[in-house]
Amino acid sequence: MNPSDFTEPTTGRLVPTIERQQAFVPAPLPPAFDLASVAISLMEAMQALGELKGACRRLQNPYMLVRPLQRNEALTSSAMEGTYTTDGHLLLAEAGLEAQSDESTREVINYLNALNESLDLLRTLPISHRVIKRAHEILLSGLSLHRGTQKRPGEYKRDQNWIGGRTIENARFVPPPPAETQVCMDELERYINREDASFPPPLIDLALVHYQIESIHPFADGNGRVGRMIISLMAVHSGLLDMPILYISPAMERYKDEYIDHMFNVSAKGDWEGWISFFCKRVVESCKETIRTIDRLISLQTEYRDRSSSAGRSANLAIVIDFLFERPAITVTEASQKLGVTYAAARKTIDKLVEIGIIEEIPTSYPKIFYSPTIMRASRPD
Repeated sequence: MNPSDFTEPTTGRLVPTIERQQAFVPAPLPPAFDLASVAISLMEAMQALGELKGACRRLQNPYMLVRPLQRNEALTSSAMEGTYTTDGHLLLAEAGLEAQSDESTREVINYLNALNESLDLLRTLPISHRVIKRAHEILLSGLSLHRGTQKRPGEYKRDQNWIGGRTIENARFVPPPPAETQVCMDELERYINREDASFPPPLIDLALVHYQIESIHPFADGNGRVGRMIISLMAVHSGLLDMPILYISPAMERYKDEYIDHMFNVSAKGDWEGWISFFCKRVVESCKETIRTIDRLISLQTEYRDRSSSAGRSANLAIVIDFLFERPAITVTEASQKLGVTYAAARKTIDKLVEIGIIEEIPTSYPKIFYSPTIMRASRPD
């Protein structure tokens, strides 16, 4: 890290660390920034969030949207950190066939589980060390030594980490040393849960807190994923949204280099306005994509219900179709349990859905898994 890049003293301080290098310790939030210069971006983002809330009211079952969004967020946020899997592998893992999933897929499933448990915790807890550490613990649980166990799941780092280089000497950015990390996270926890949260506006708070946790980089691994997860948690916890439907990793991924550069420029130059405007634009993109997804899902659900009505009078077809919009894969056993019928009766329902072109079998899966590729395509961003 080149200390001469850090020309704005108000954003933080440089401290000595290993290998005779220096590390950056961010100043506590909130920073001083020019609200007027980001007012238009903020207004556009708030308008987009309002339109998204309105669009969600058209959904009879909001979780036909929430689960696909979470699945795509898990795939994209993990891919930004170099962990890749496919929709097919993810469906197998979600169906409980862990033996058929590889370690990358388990990491993505872990992201989904961490996100949902964190949302559950927020019913009784504030966003705190406990919530953040628990999210990290789940994220890296059940993985090999190389991919997770040695990264100390659920614990803040003990060793100096760095970003953008194979060695610390070549790193672009060196976050706080371990000795400073707990203090930084204590300050962040106090800020998030401060009594007077009237300023900055909640949406700007999301941008500030995300930058802060990324600049602290408190864990040995998984910081980016945890940091992006907190955006979704804060959007609900702050009252910006009624349910967890803001996931900006897909929008961020398209501008990954700018995303990294903007956060670096906050640390180095104090360019809060550039970062906040960039963040708000990605929120607008995310909201618009989600609204288009809602339109596609509602249209497809109506089409599938009409198709099932034409195929027979059984309400079981419609029940399984609605289930598929939450999770587009199902086994006969799951259908039997969902419908409260025998395995043979459930098999007839599944066979009818195959016959009318709503689902198809995943090849080589055992037990047999059936899925809807059209629902999967409709639930993905453009």
